[in-house]
Amino acid sequence: MKPLAYGTASLLLAGALSPAWAQAPADAHDSHHPGAAAAAQGAQGNPGSTPADQSELSEGEITRWDLRTLKVTLRHGEIRNLGMPPMTMVFRVNDASMLAPFQPGDKVRFRVERRTTGYFITRIEAAR
Repeated sequence: MKPLAYGTASLLLAGALSPAWAQAPADAHDSHHPGAAAAAQGAQGNPGSTPADQSELSEGEITRWDLRTLKVTLRHGEIRNLGMPPMTMVFRVNDASMLAPFQPGDKVRFRVERRTTGYFITRIEAAR
């Protein structure tokens, strides 16, 4: 294989270091993902923390839950990280122990994330 000429190598290096390549991945100000900008700003606030730690929790009320299917129905207010208006909706959890302390009628604060398989509660606590 023939080594690259100095001019070609310089062009490749210049292209890789250009400002267009140096931008943040998946531009955090992408209008198609309204939660991305808030998540990116939250992650900058405290090194080592996740965006979910920095963002506020949504409020809701448990209307029913099923530990067997790992599903919970919440009547909730706005979910800002998803741009979702208030409504009643079914969410999933990864672990039944997240729902065990709660009963229908309990007011909760929670964090929900959208995944390819649905909306999952990643954090839930009793409302104060």
